[in-house]
Amino acid sequence: MWLIHSDFSMIAEKIMTPLMIRIRQEHRGIAEEVTQLFKDTQEFLSVTTAQRQAQAKEQAENLHQFHKDLEKDTEEFLTDTAKERMAKAKQQAEDLFQFHKEMAENTQEFLSETAKERMAQAQEQARQLREFHQNLEQTTNEFLADTAKERMAQAQEQKQQLHQFRQDLFASIFGTF
Repeated sequence: MWLIHSDFSMIAEKIMTPLMIRIRQEHRGIAEEVTQLFKDTQEFLSVTTAQRQAQAKEQAENLHQFHKDLEKDTEEFLTDTAKERMAKAKQQAEDLFQFHKEMAENTQEFLSETAKERMAQAQEQARQLREFHQNLEQTTNEFLADTAKERMAQAQEQKQQLHQFRQDLFASIFGTF
């Protein structure tokens, strides 16, 4: 009986060890992919935001400087016609500022939507990973339970055969009473 139990333990260990190693490797690989996707998303959002902010700041500074220079030169050198052009330039500057403002709002909305989409993707992948892990765990447990039942049935049968063999041996050696 001890020999059968020992064989069962060795067989179960031989089956489970590679299976558990494989499960851990797959779990680790998927977790690394999810982590990398999250890092890539954060890096993309950070770089894009920084670039847009730098461009917006530079445009605003250039526009402000242009406006100041134009106003100074116009006041000193130009006639009424030039003043009319100045009014047009101010309007264009206002339009450009408004355009820049709308662009900044649109950029922020785009980045927010992109972040939401990436987060939803990451959450879906995490859900799929959990589901895969649960299915794998359930399949493994079912396999182990079935294997244990089969081994127990075999052990019972071997026990019965051994008992019968002993009785037959005893009867053949000592005879029947």
